[in-house]
Amino acid sequence: MFSALNFLDSGGEMGRLIRDHDWSGNPVGTPDAWPQPLRFALNICMGSSFPTAIYWGPELRLFYNDAWAHIPAERHPWALGQRGADVFPEIWSVVGPQFDRVMETGEGFAAFDQRLDMFRDGRTQETYWNYSITPIRDEHGAVVGILNQGNETTRTIMAERARLAEVGRLRDLFEQAPGAVALMRGPDHVYEIANDAYLELTGRREILNRRFVDALPEVVDQGFLDLLDRVFASGEAHRGFGVPVELARGEGGAIEERLIDFVYQPIKDSNGNVTDIFVEATDVTDRARAEQRLRATEERLELALHTSIGIGIWDWDVPGDRVVADRRFAALYGVDPDRAAEGVPISEFLTFIHPDDVEALGRAIDHAVATGEPYAHDYRIVQPSGKVRWVSTHGQCARDDAGQPNRFLGVAFDITERVQAEENALATAEELRDATETQAFVYALAEQQRAAEHVDDIMASTSQALGERLGLDRVGFFRVGDDRALEFGPSWTSGKLPPITGTVPGGTMGQQVRDQYAVGRTVVIRDAATDPDHADTPLARLSPAGIGVPLLRQGRWVASLYVSQATARDWTNEEIALIEGIAEISWDAVERVEAIGGLVDSEAKFRGIVNSIEQMIWSTRPDGFHDYYNDRWYEYTGTPPGSTDGEGWNDMFHPDDQERAWARWSHSLETGEPYQIEYRLRHRSGDYRWVMGRAHPVRDERGRITRWFGTCTDIQDIVDAREVLARSRAELETAVDERTRQLMATEEQLRQAQKMESIGQLTGGIAHDFNNMLAVVLGALDLLERRMARGETNLSRYIDAARDGAQRAAGLTQRLLAFARQQPLAPASIDPNQMLLGMIDLLTRTLGEGVRVETVLERESWRAKADPSQLENCLINLSVNARDAMPRGGTLTIRTANRTIGRDDAQVMGLAPGDYVEIAVGDTGMGMPDDVAQRAFEPFFTTKEVGKGTGLGLSQVFGFVRQSGGHVAIDTAHGRGTTVRIVLPRDLIGPLPDAVPDDRRSTPRGAGESILLVEDEERVRTFSAEALRDLGYTVIETVDGAEALSLIDRGARVDLLFTDVIMPGMTGRELAERASERIAGLRVLYTSGYTRDVIARRDGDATLIERDVLAKPFGIDELARRIREALDSERVAA
Repeated sequence: MFSALNFLDSGGEMGRLIRDHDWSGNPVGTPDAWPQPLRFALNICMGSSFPTAIYWGPELRLFYNDAWAHIPAERHPWALGQRGADVFPEIWSVVGPQFDRVMETGEGFAAFDQRLDMFRDGRTQETYWNYSITPIRDEHGAVVGILNQGNETTRTIMAERARLAEVGRLRDLFEQAPGAVALMRGPDHVYEIANDAYLELTGRREILNRRFVDALPEVVDQGFLDLLDRVFASGEAHRGFGVPVELARGEGGAIEERLIDFVYQPIKDSNGNVTDIFVEATDVTDRARAEQRLRATEERLELALHTSIGIGIWDWDVPGDRVVADRRFAALYGVDPDRAAEGVPISEFLTFIHPDDVEALGRAIDHAVATGEPYAHDYRIVQPSGKVRWVSTHGQCARDDAGQPNRFLGVAFDITERVQAEENALATAEELRDATETQAFVYALAEQQRAAEHVDDIMASTSQALGERLGLDRVGFFRVGDDRALEFGPSWTSGKLPPITGTVPGGTMGQQVRDQYAVGRTVVIRDAATDPDHADTPLARLSPAGIGVPLLRQGRWVASLYVSQATARDWTNEEIALIEGIAEISWDAVERVEAIGGLVDSEAKFRGIVNSIEQMIWSTRPDGFHDYYNDRWYEYTGTPPGSTDGEGWNDMFHPDDQERAWARWSHSLETGEPYQIEYRLRHRSGDYRWVMGRAHPVRDERGRITRWFGTCTDIQDIVDAREVLARSRAELETAVDERTRQLMATEEQLRQAQKMESIGQLTGGIAHDFNNMLAVVLGALDLLERRMARGETNLSRYIDAARDGAQRAAGLTQRLLAFARQQPLAPASIDPNQMLLGMIDLLTRTLGEGVRVETVLERESWRAKADPSQLENCLINLSVNARDAMPRGGTLTIRTANRTIGRDDAQVMGLAPGDYVEIAVGDTGMGMPDDVAQRAFEPFFTTKEVGKGTGLGLSQVFGFVRQSGGHVAIDTAHGRGTTVRIVLPRDLIGPLPDAVPDDRRSTPRGAGESILLVEDEERVRTFSAEALRDLGYTVIETVDGAEALSLIDRGARVDLLFTDVIMPGMTGRELAERASERIAGLRVLYTSGYTRDVIARRDGDATLIERDVLAKPFGIDELARRIREALDSERVAA
């Protein structure tokens, strides 16, 4: 009737009954309209082999599986779909309130051995049950039904009653025993039980609940207390025969000597710990000739006292190997009862012992015979009918006067039902626990999915949770594209199978599987190698075993959840049902997030477009009432949102411009003409800046104005252009002079590192290059000023020329820093062979056809630790130098080698002993004379013609290698070529995950975070502030640390402190420390044009590292990246 409802496919007979049932008049409705929580719960119920029922809805309508069908007895199958109260009226007074409480509170309930008087076989019968009541929730978390699982424990309860009755009967038997029997509890040996014979032996004294030492003080010094302590501590029994005891027969009675046979038998709990000592004593003072017969009787009694009620007794004559047993014992072991009564060899009783138990039984009997210790052993008997029975046997081997074993008496018990009850109880508890854990897992996963904001997060977390829950090897989702291709999404693997990624053709899984998916049928593969439907398909090569669940929406297959196993697996119905249920709830969560994400993306796209425009955008109603401004307006003016709505905008204008602006706006409103005006607008800093305002009306189809949209553009830079241009020449010259002084300050370090001959050569080289670059900058500025004076607008080539000159000057300082080993580096793990092979094409094109490039690479090259880009620059510099040394062409050879440098060589090189990677660049050129080779690493030293080189190439190589912890040397002689050898530290850690290259990153932007900018240099401060505002940040500018702290004390909101390191008065480090005391978790980024050693000398702190300091000069992209990294970093101010 409902064959397409695949959630009922695995239900067996009850699944068929549910499908065929007429639901049209039932309040739960027909199956095609059942809600997802009911479908999911039924999927689990029908797939479970454990008795499971579902009570659905406010009336608690009943559904159940095949394993549960016997519980309603003759009310099955009428009970299907009926109210629970109607099906079980006789027990509803007990279970009804339990169901109501779970429905109301949403908290599960479990009962154990609950008595329920149920109507069965025409009468009310006493029954007992273990069961759980678990709430079923819908997608909103509301309780809509109950999952009920349980099993009947009536047989176990009745068996326990019978056992207790037998124990009581045994206690009565002890009381009637002719021997003296007592039980002492605990290490203090407190009398807990003593029969009448024992009381008679001790003179009718009050001994119960008294310690041994208090009850029988006269025997303490005779060694019996020590003997009891030893038995209790060791757990080993003690037997005495004819032991003389000085005993008072009654309170205050005379002491008399009695001869006692006694046994101290330790009683142990289930953990093997001694809890009691069983005492059996016999006064044998007056024993007569019947002593042997009496001893045998007492041993049988002792054995009976040590055991519970048995089903058979044996008496084994050990020397004669004859076993006498009663009829029940003989029948249990398959021996003729008449022969057993006369005595047969013990081997006849061992014939039907289970083969797996024979060896252990033999060892137990041999041990009991050899040691005389009590015997207790459980084993199985295979009866002639094939039925297996569990037997528990107990006994003890007695010895003759010579100490030789002569008789072995014992009793056997049939414990089959007890063992089966224990096994059933364990299985029931295990299934009940699995079902409860499955419910908890599903609800926890659903909660996690509801909290997820991204589709990939849902797929990834669900895949991992399901994989770990079921011990799978690969779990994931894929979508079905418009071209029927399979687009694989996030997945999880155990490591035994590789993940499946990307897009694969739909034909990969085979037509048969696609056909099943298309109709919504789950594909189950238990062993692809032997499955006739899948053995030869591409799917078998992807997964030896697996399950695929198709996800249909509006009858169309849109996606699937797949699980894979690295080996064959026999999937259970419960596992299949769980996977199907997880697939459905997961895809519902995916579609929910996608729907929400679509709305959010649409709104974010609109706001992003409006707020990403440089201009301030505003809009008014047709009457001119301002009701909208974009974020740029509030950021620029610093006003609270909504404060300039209506006519409040005019108060933001300069007082001298307000009347003129209002008149122009009123004219546009009256005439509908576009609005355009220049005026001064109050900036958030409090200054007024020149702004260009424009607005145009929006008209409907009849020409009526429906809205006005306008913009405000800051034109202060245009107004200030001439003034800025007039100031720039003098300021640039001052900056160049300052930079020159900074570079000259490194003279002493350069001399020590490179053994320079004179300060004049360094200063002259710097001045020569800087003057050339300044000529370009100043010339471009002069021409720019002249062209602007004539009103020309095509000025980009002069701006580019000035920028190029400034960038070359910055590049010169970077080369000097590299030589001085002060340039910030980004060391990484490098495979030298891979780097060189990647550079071959570049070197071949750069060096030209006259130079042949060869490589000799170490077969298993170690990894090196260095800055990759700087190392590439060094190799290119060395290769170009080698080309220039071979004007007529030649061979350039690049070698790699692994080197272990010992202590002596390391000391000469200034390195630590250890492993290094060597890269050698050699040529077949003219070589260098000794005097040239000795000066090769000096800055600005060159043998090339003027204009052919700066003299910084080899000095930059030297500085980079030494800063990287390595060594560089030249092997050359005039006429035989030159080889430059670079030695770099070996990297033992390995490469980190690849980062996204800088040129592929988009410029990071802010989200309105507040940045406190502290910079004493006005030009740098102005540039930095405008750049940060351009990037979407709110900027607070100050010139020194004192003013910055004052702003913080007045309540300024600060997310990041961006401060110069070296400033008058208070250093940037001191400012950061004081600001961090005021603002917890404050992020800090320093900036400086000084090198690290200068910062250490002037700031007094040498702990700053490259990632803490943004080096000047810097561009907007670098500024944006470092600001974003500082804000997102976990590091806060020290």
